[in-house]
Amino acid sequence: MGLEKLKQTHAKQIELFEAWAALDHWEEFHSSHYDWWTFPINKPSAYGLAWTVFEGDITDLKKDRIFIDHYLRGVDLVSASWGWSLSRKTYIEQPKTGQGWHNWPVRLFKAALSVKLFGYADHFESLKTLALEIMNTGEEMEYNGHDLNWLFITGIDPHP
Repeated sequence: MGLEKLKQTHAKQIELFEAWAALDHWEEFHSSHYDWWTFPINKPSAYGLAWTVFEGDITDLKKDRIFIDHYLRGVDLVSASWGWSLSRKTYIEQPKTGQGWHNWPVRLFKAALSVKLFGYADHFESLKTLALEIMNTGEEMEYNGHDLNWLFITGIDPHP
């Protein structure tokens, strides 16, 4: 898609996130599709390589302060939709209706991998803590037959 298209699509998505959060429409986060462009990663998706970013792309994106501000806000809002306080690294004490885990391990995986690739270690550690909390309840970090646990347990990609 190219970085400009990624930035445009990302900005529109964050506008939607802000509107949903302002209206406490947290369910919208769980029923909408956005993870490909909201959390760009270095792996292909259902769209192939369309939204994939590589090291040089990440370097270029990090130079765009507006993109990065929106990017980090998006991670925070999606975390809040899961009932998770990204900054406090714990569950939100009094979540609103719809704020809670909705069994989308692939979204948590993409968000965590994306912030790791972008170099936001604190964000990654917070999302890793959430993933481990979820896994401790017996839930698998798996999507379409793909084991996503590796990111949170070993950090070593079995399919580089």
